[in-house]
Parts: sequence; structure tokens; C-alpha cells
Amino acid sequence: MKKLLILTITLCALTAITYAQNQKTSKIIEKASQFISQNKEDKAINTLTEGIKSYPDQADLYIFLGEIYFHKKDYDNSIQYYNKGLAIDRNSDLNAYYRLGQMQKQTGDYASARRNFQYFIDNATKPQYKSRVNDSKYNIECLDFITEQTLSPKEFNPVNLGENINDKEYQYLPTLMLDNTLYFTERKDNKEDFYFASVNNTNDFALMWNKKQKLPPPLNTDANEGAASISPDGRYLYFAKCNTKDGYGSCDIYRSKREGNSWGEPENLGANVNSKDWDSQPSIASDGRTLFFASSREGGYGKSDIWYSYLKDDGTWTKAKNCGSVINTGGNEMTPYIHPSNTTLYFSSDSLIGMGGEDIYYSKLVNGKFQKPVNLGYPVNTPADETCFIASANGLFAIYSRKNDNGDFDLYAFGLEKLLQPVKVITLKGKIVYDDGKNGNESVLSIKNLRTNRLVTSTVSDKQTDMYLLALPVGEDYAMSVTCNGYLLYSENFSLQDDNTIQQESSTINKNIELKAIKEGSSVVLKNIFFATDSFELMEESNAELNSLLKLLKDNPQITIEISGFTDNVGKDEYNLTLSQKRADSVKLWLIEKGIDSGRLQSKGYGKQNPIADNSTEEGRKQNRRTEFKILKSK
Repeated sequence: MKKLLILTITLCALTAITYAQNQKTSKIIEKASQFISQNKEDKAINTLTEGIKSYPDQADLYIFLGEIYFHKKDYDNSIQYYNKGLAIDRNSDLNAYYRLGQMQKQTGDYASARRNFQYFIDNATKPQYKSRVNDSKYNIECLDFITEQTLSPKEFNPVNLGENINDKEYQYLPTLMLDNTLYFTERKDNKEDFYFASVNNTNDFALMWNKKQKLPPPLNTDANEGAASISPDGRYLYFAKCNTKDGYGSCDIYRSKREGNSWGEPENLGANVNSKDWDSQPSIASDGRTLFFASSREGGYGKSDIWYSYLKDDGTWTKAKNCGSVINTGGNEMTPYIHPSNTTLYFSSDSLIGMGGEDIYYSKLVNGKFQKPVNLGYPVNTPADETCFIASANGLFAIYSRKNDNGDFDLYAFGLEKLLQPVKVITLKGKIVYDDGKNGNESVLSIKNLRTNRLVTSTVSDKQTDMYLLALPVGEDYAMSVTCNGYLLYSENFSLQDDNTIQQESSTINKNIELKAIKEGSSVVLKNIFFATDSFELMEESNAELNSLLKLLKDNPQITIEISGFTDNVGKDEYNLTLSQKRADSVKLWLIEKGIDSGRLQSKGYGKQNPIADNSTEEGRKQNRRTEFKILKSK
């Protein structure tokens, strides 16, 4: 970094020499430049200060002195000397107007900054100025944005999370489980470690969490670990680890799995995710498969971009892809956070239109494509750096990291106004119960959107507790399937489009699930097999369920099943019996076409027989119109 500073100031010195008005000032600037190359900034400043005493009417001395103070971030002195130089010779160096614009924007003198950027644009017509002209235009857009935002600030009352979370060390990069258990990184003496805190039943952000606890090994070690992202179900922790023997670059992304209360040995995610450069700040989506992260690798748009990779069924990750120019710029995009609704990506950027420094933005994900990022606005964003932003599952509050009054980084929370709230998420949780009394199994739970047939979320139940936890965005209809080796498929469908569900204060649905062991006579309702009214043609929404049944049959080649069709009691008995038979036949034919031996499949229609609900209500009739399968032979 120091070498870069020397190079930049030396180049500025050479520029100043070009404008020197006599040989004596050229020698002064050359001497000051030599001091800069020797890391002796104070001597360079003294040389130029003494030169100004001898030649007070030489603009180039003031300009060069202003440049040195600029790189020292002493903006008051830099602005003073730049202005003195331009007062002597308005045309001594066009770059001075660009520099003044930068500093005045940083110090809040927006009118002056705009005026100097515009002067630079109007007069810097030579090709060598093209890059700075473009940057000046960008800065004017930012200044217009700042003016607009400060005239209509958003409601914003950030609250320090209090002494249970924050102390004199640095706290940043937070992540939340669905139950609002908070995980974050703490830095002490340049060493990063993970902490977590369980939630209290309070709406006071300063009292919301219990006393933080340090995560035990193997997550915290003597190495540097940071930037944790916990999967919404709490089963997997993704994080960055730097300078490791099994690493691919300076920092790599790892994953650890939790069983009960114990975390497993972290594993490197491999070369498809990690590169020879810096890879960090992971954020795992609630589908449990899509991983976003920041990387400085080659092939991006800027210094640091946001990338993503997808976990395949075979347990390997796809080759990382860039999120594209809608998200990434020529600068730094970092700290990605994908909300559990999978509809909103939050991140920080120093090169999109904003308030200055790093601002926080969000981009909506529509039909698999990111939309134009939106700045969270003032005063959430300020001319300082704002970063490390996350939003709660219910979308009502956010947590982010910022400097406190002592200059350290603390975690703060604030309520999100309605326009900034992501889609609300409902938590679905419960226990897997096995009808044979066994435990220690791992059941796979998958939920798809019935409208799009896309996987929304998936998880694996905990082998030690048999518990599961899932996140579902409101406003859609869903199909759930639960599978486990040695057990029949379980299926369910439900709607989260009801206004009462969306508006309810509670964001949790408790649901225990019973799985039946594979044995002769066992049967189960296939709740996600759908037919149009008075039709035996399978609807597209049935594909997920049919594929789960197909997998069950392929994994258990010893079983023979009966596919059973049922109707409600509306209409003539003969018609219902025929319709139920044709529907059962449709499922059987689908399975045969996918390679299942027809000798393993029987189909039978039962019409209105064996109702499982009251036919006097529409809800009851809906339950009675069903497809089942039962085990005829299991050996």
C-alpha cells in the first residue's frame, strides 16, 4: 500500500514539474519527490513549505503540497493548498479540480464539490483525462443522490446491541438463524473468532440477546476464521479461513456440519468455489444449496465481485459464476447476504450511486434474475462506510456493523420501514417421528413452489434430535416431500397466500411428521398428485411427487405396490369408479415409462369408497379426492 502511495505522489510530482514556472521550483519539487520515494513525507512537506516562503506566487508548489496532504487524508490542509494554488493560476493543473471535488464530497461541501467536478468535465477534453472525467460524472450523480436523500431522510433509529454482544473489540459480519440466534465475528489483536448469542423474548434490541458465547473448536482455532454464514436451519456453518495448508488462495471458504450441539471438522469447499485469490464472506441461501460470496479472483468486473455456486445432488459444487454487471462494478462489491425468502440480496458497494464510501444496497431476484440495485438511502447510508447488513426472517428489523463513538465496530439493530422490508418468511419446524420407534435417521425434507415447480428450500433432520427447521416465503403455495431410507414417502401441500397467515404476528408453524416403515400393508397418501377436474391427465404440478415415488421404487427394487385412486361422493358411482381407476392407471403408466417394471405395479380405482374425511364439506371432499399407494410385497 505504501509503494502505491509513493508511486501516486511521485507521478503527481512529475505532473507538477511539467507546470513549474521556473527552474528553481522544478528543483524544489524534484527534491520533495525524492523524499516521497524514501518514505519521508514530513521532509517533503517541509521542503515544499520552505519553497513556498521563497516563491509564494508559484502555483505548482501549492498543488503538489495539496496532493501530499490528500494522500495523508488530511483534507483540510489539502483543500487549503489546492485552493491557494488555483487562486494564483486557475489553469495550473486541471487535476486539482478533480481532487478538490473528491475531498469536498468527502467533507460534506457538496455544492463546491459539484462545481469543481463540473469544471473538470467541461475543460478536461484530452484523452488522458477520460477516466477521471467518467469518475467526475459518476460523482455528480452521487451528489445529486445525496441532495435528494438528505432532503427526505428515512426513519432510522439504530440501537447498539448492548454489552451482551458488543465490547471494546470489533464485532461485525453478523448472521441469523431462523429462530434469531445471532452469530458474528469478533476481532481482537488482529485475531478473528466466532461468537453466538441466543435470543430473549423482548422487542428491545439492546436486551434482545443473552450473553455471547465463543464457539468451541474445531470452528475457532489458532488460525483466523471469520465471516460466518449459518444456514437458516442451523445445520451448516459456512465461513472463511485464511492461510491454511489445504487452501487454494489467501482465504478460502469452508463448511462445518452440526449434529446436536457439536460442530464437525470443517471441510474446504474445493476448487469450484475457491480460487488462488481471496474468497470470503459467504452467504448460504435458505434452499441450502445456493452459496453467494465475495472474491477478488480474475474474471470479474472490479476489485472484488460477488459470485455464486450451487450444491449438486452428488454433494459437489458447481463452478462459481459471477453475479453479473447488474450487481458488480469496477470497484468493490462485498458482504453479500441473501435473505431467507431467497427474493432479496443485500450487499455493500463503493462504486454504485450512493452517499459515499461503502453503502448498503439490495437487489430483488425476479424469475432467477437480479434487478437493478437500490440504495437503502439516508441516513442508513452516510458518507462513511456502512456494511455487513442482514435482515431478520420476518423482515421487520435489520442488523449491521458500524463504528461506535470510540472508533470501534459494534453491531446495531434498527426497524425496517415497509418499503425496505423483504418478503416475510414463515418458519416451519418440528420433529420427525418414525412409526417403528427407531431414531438416529437422517430424513431429507424438500419443499417446492407449486406454481414454478422450483425447489424453495431443503434440509436434513438432525440425527441426534430428529428435529428440522425450514424457511418459507409467504405468498405462494407449496408441496413438501420427506424421504428417508427404509421408510415410505411422506407428502403434504399447503398455502401461505392467506392474508391471515401473512399478517399474523407469529412467524412459526409447528408440525411433527410421521414416517411409516416399508413393510407389507403400509400405505400413504400422495398429497401432491394433481388432476384437473373430471380428468385423469396428470398435471405438471405432480412431477415433484412422481419423481419422489420413482426414486423410492428404484431405491427399493424388492417392493411391489398398489396405486389406489379415490374420489368424493359427488356424481354417479359408476362414473367415480371409472375416473378413479383411470387416475390410478395414469400414475402407473407414468412410472412404467420411467423404467419401473410393470410387474411391480398394480392400479385400482375405489371410487367413493373408504373416505378419510367428511364429504359434506368442500374441504372434506378435497381430502377424499386422493391418490394412495400401499406396499403389497416388501421382500
